[in-house]
Amino acid sequence: MDSSSMANLDSMSGMEGTGMDMGSDGMFRPLNQMLARMYWYLVAAFFASALFLKGLGAFESWSRKRSSRALSLSHPTRPRDLASRAYATSVAIFREVSYPQVVHFIRPGCAWLTPPPLGPSLVILTYWIIIALFLTTGSIIHDAYYWERVGFRAAWVSVTQVPFIFLLAGKVNIASYLLGSSYVDMNWLHRWVSRTLFVTVTIHGSFFLSEWVRADFVRIELAMMPMVKYGFGLWAVLAWTTISSLIPLRRLCYEFFVLQHILSAGVFLWLLHSHVPAYASYNVWMAVAFALSGRVYQFCILLCRNIAIRKKTFGLIAGKRLGHSAEIQALAGEITVLTVHDVGFSWKAGQHVLLWCPTLGPLESHPFTIANIPDGGNREKSPNKVQLIIRARSGFTRKLFRRAVSSQATSSAAVTAFLTGPFGNLPTWNTYETLVLISASTGASFTLPILDTVLKDPCCVRRIDCLLLIRYKSHIDGYVSRLLAAASNPKVSLHIMVAVTSNEEDPACEDDAALKIGNPSNFSSFDTLAKTLMQTKTERSSFSFDKVVVDSKIEGSIEGEEHSVGIRVNKGHHDRSPEKGSSVQYTFGRPSLASFVRKPVEASAGETSVIVCGGKGLTSTVRNCVATLSDERAVHKGTGAQGIHLHVEEYGL
Repeated sequence: MDSSSMANLDSMSGMEGTGMDMGSDGMFRPLNQMLARMYWYLVAAFFASALFLKGLGAFESWSRKRSSRALSLSHPTRPRDLASRAYATSVAIFREVSYPQVVHFIRPGCAWLTPPPLGPSLVILTYWIIIALFLTTGSIIHDAYYWERVGFRAAWVSVTQVPFIFLLAGKVNIASYLLGSSYVDMNWLHRWVSRTLFVTVTIHGSFFLSEWVRADFVRIELAMMPMVKYGFGLWAVLAWTTISSLIPLRRLCYEFFVLQHILSAGVFLWLLHSHVPAYASYNVWMAVAFALSGRVYQFCILLCRNIAIRKKTFGLIAGKRLGHSAEIQALAGEITVLTVHDVGFSWKAGQHVLLWCPTLGPLESHPFTIANIPDGGNREKSPNKVQLIIRARSGFTRKLFRRAVSSQATSSAAVTAFLTGPFGNLPTWNTYETLVLISASTGASFTLPILDTVLKDPCCVRRIDCLLLIRYKSHIDGYVSRLLAAASNPKVSLHIMVAVTSNEEDPACEDDAALKIGNPSNFSSFDTLAKTLMQTKTERSSFSFDKVVVDSKIEGSIEGEEHSVGIRVNKGHHDRSPEKGSSVQYTFGRPSLASFVRKPVEASAGETSVIVCGGKGLTSTVRNCVATLSDERAVHKGTGAQGIHLHVEEYGL
């Protein structure tokens, strides 16, 4: 045994206590604890910066509304002075850096390997650099204490990250509440910080294990120090949660993933408390406090929204004393429309709620975007209805669709539903001059409420371009009437395109044919027109068409005047719609997203907001289109080109 090993053995002979409370730790503790405090200073600075930027955005929205209504400016979204132009330029640069999806794997089975967009990737890279500096500053000294010094440093860096991970965890958490953001905005950071924790814990354990192996001290260490066994168990639980959180495993059975993830987190905290010394256990209790605060906050909202103590509470009006009565209806394409009645709270377009149906999933609550907007009247006399459009996949959504199918056969299409929310602090949609809405399939439940909201109060908006991508024509049942109703609005120039991407029949329609597939009550006004546009297979065999265009031309702009709605069926060509007025275009095939985004952006005299909701492939393409277009036009860099804002909602588990 060399002299270095003997020195290591001598140093370990004085170890006392448990966890990090070991002989040599006292030598390194002051610097390690200072770095732990610095970590939380940086976390506080991160949240303070995010809150400051949120405040700037809110002020800008207020200023634009004031300019549009009080000052009657024709283009209120354009910067008007030196300060606003400098701010707009810095925002444009930030957007061009953060929007692109640099790497995107499109091969089936590999899409989950796609890294985050460039902006979040830079945040993660910055975090890794900070953690690397914390690990190495003052610890890489090749002396007798090298292995212990790095091991203890990694221990402090690891345990300090634990509360931050629990701060970001869950569908309802303190971080989301403080920033007014959706939990989705925090979840990606939660996953990557957790993966970083796994690396630092591995470094911590491997350095101590390497020292013990060099000193032939492993068996003695395990016998002398019970905390070492807890440490190995801790690493195993963390490894399991890291691996099981990968997308392919999460999607195998999401409900099981959530349950085991919660249980694993509890076991992790118990093992951590058993492993660390008393002077570091505050990190464990911080994590417990953050986790419980989110659960308590969620439970309080659940009570307020679903329990009626008097005639009216915060979220329940006159109806059931416990929960809400919800109607469920099956549509073509394995889509379930769930309408929750007697809702006493309001919400904004694009917000989501957590849905809990005890009879279908007693331990499950799932987030769904609200597909309609509030009525806007007296909620006590005319309560709101929350409508959710849900595609059947597996687990809860599959059970819900089957219940809807069986209910339509027995005329008992009702369940008891509990709502928690609404959640999500979204942009003020009517503070942009042009809106470009892009959605795929049920992503329309996110974009169409935005369309409805803006048409009610356009404010700064002058033009809206809306693209709805659907795979089969049968999937448009629930949307066609809302699109046509929107097209008759005289307040803005509205151009809607519905693109059917598959020429084949929907395989699910064979099963749906045995059902009485219908539309929700507020989707039924254009049912006949929808059936006309969606020809049956027999009719298409005798008459084929390339594009169907439905134009709603505005004859006058004065309220109360009549508007004419005409239908043109063009074979092989498409008449270009005028810039003013509105149009709804049905087309087969996948349109060019770059061209669809470019046209309204180039025509806009003010800022444009591009809003996309869909899968990874769609959102990645739109991200790169917007970033490329902004860079190509040199937005807010002296060319006169105005800003392009992007908001992304992505499918995922």
